[in-house]
Amino acid sequence: MSKTFQQRVALLIAAGFLLCIPAWSRAQSPPAPPETLAQPIASEGLSLHSPHWELTLDGQVGIPSGHIKVGERDIPGTELQLHGDLGIAPSEAVGGSVAYHFTSRDALRLSFVYFFLRGGETTTQPIVYNGQTFPAGHVDSNLDFYRLSLAYERVLVPIGPRGQLIGSVGLTYVYLNAVVGGNPEDFYKQELPIPIFGLRLEYPVSDRLNRVCSLSGGALPRVNSGRQEGGTVYLQQSHADLGLGVAYLLARGLQLEGGYHLTYFTQHETSHEDDNAILLLDHGFVVRLTYRF
Repeated sequence: MSKTFQQRVALLIAAGFLLCIPAWSRAQSPPAPPETLAQPIASEGLSLHSPHWELTLDGQVGIPSGHIKVGERDIPGTELQLHGDLGIAPSEAVGGSVAYHFTSRDALRLSFVYFFLRGGETTTQPIVYNGQTFPAGHVDSNLDFYRLSLAYERVLVPIGPRGQLIGSVGLTYVYLNAVVGGNPEDFYKQELPIPIFGLRLEYPVSDRLNRVCSLSGGALPRVNSGRQEGGTVYLQQSHADLGLGVAYLLARGLQLEGGYHLTYFTQHETSHEDDNAILLLDHGFVVRLTYRF
């Protein structure tokens, strides 16, 4: 794990600590009368989605695979494996979201995630990237990208005092400027918002512990991006995210979640001049802190 990522995680923990202070202060309030102590957690105002606002912070470390290919029609690019050819491993990501629950069942959520995909590797044969041929030798790469999403969420099926099945629909946008050997390819210039649909199941197994499962995805078939670069640029793009984990209620309004997260992202751009594609398949472990108020 890189020193830079450790610094990012430290900042994330510090931010989470600031979020924890109000909840901890409430948790230290004088004990309730005996008859109140016997009541379930949900009756103490710890229901997960009763507050109006929700903030999340998360960090992730993963094992990436996939490839990138950037070339021109008359100079095809080399298909470069993210791990084997570019030495990108592990992946690192930080993110967060803010949601407003305008009813007990409906919310709007704005979320952001930044993926760090950087590496270096020594190649044994020449490679072609974005019209440039690199001789055999060491090549550095930076495929960092960020993703911004806006979604409407609705509780479809309540499950007990804290569990529920939540559906969502929204849009996601990716900003990617892929650099290999100092040569950048601006994928973001052809990017369009992609429709995303999702489901999240929160199933209580005790007063404080929930099982959590989430699945979301969306795609854009080959469409005219509205951009011109050596002719009309056509864009095709897909996304999928799968999460499996557990969530533990630390205190009133404060929840810690951890588990497995799969990220799938593919983008393909074609025009009379260019033929560019990227595929990312990332298996990661994510930790998320949620504060509701």
